[in-house]
Amino acid sequence: METTDSAVLPSRRGLLVPVANSEGVAPLLAVAFAAQAPDEPPTHVVALVKRSTSDPASDAPPPSPALAAAIEYAATRGVPIQAHSMWSDYAGNDILAAARAANVEWVLLGYHRAAAGQNTMGGVVREVFASARTEPVHVGVFIQGTDRAFERIFTAVDSGPDGRAALDLAVRITRSSNAKLRALLVPNTVSQPDEEEDDMVDILRNARRGLGRRFHSDVLSERTLEQLLHQSPGRLLIVGKKLADEIRLPLDEVPEGDRCVIVVQGGVPA
Repeated sequence: METTDSAVLPSRRGLLVPVANSEGVAPLLAVAFAAQAPDEPPTHVVALVKRSTSDPASDAPPPSPALAAAIEYAATRGVPIQAHSMWSDYAGNDILAAARAANVEWVLLGYHRAAAGQNTMGGVVREVFASARTEPVHVGVFIQGTDRAFERIFTAVDSGPDGRAALDLAVRITRSSNAKLRALLVPNTVSQPDEEEDDMVDILRNARRGLGRRFHSDVLSERTLEQLLHQSPGRLLIVGKKLADEIRLPLDEVPEGDRCVIVVQGGVPA
């Protein structure tokens, strides 16, 4: 499998998908299946179950409706998965522990809407991002739309770990489909050193080599939320976490109802 650049972590392969909500399983797995390379192991799907005081310590976790929905969805698509449940008291840490045990390159998890007034990146999402900050694993968190195929994929790209990982995920999804990918190059707030510009040239060249005429690039004319949404009129937008935080990307509002926005945090080299 060709790689986009050093954002890919070669010692790890495949994806892990935590599931908690049966209704969100189909869109989440659709993206995971699209991102899975043909030579990678089946996607790991794990349901984290919180133990109650009445649950015996020695018992296995009870059946999870979300995991059952994932198994059924994968079967209808003819895609093999590795599915299991596990007890969990600290979801963020346990998800990363499962990722280490499975030796995966990517963790993809669905976004859970917060109550009014709460941090939209709080809860399990915040825990996973924090736990993964020093881990050699990429994390993608997204608002789920539908599991329909994407015709156009947009991603904001820079030479940082998040931007590189965002492009890697976009290329993965594009390779498995008939979609077209447009990379929006994010301008720096200061002039870029020559080596950073060379890095961007190499990153884009590798992506273009793998996708051919289905890959296009443009420059994000302003580092603003309004301009990013204006230049990405498709149903799938992939953005690095650093840029998403800077422009205050509103994860609790989905334009046009079925748009999927994935926020990516790049892993550190092992």
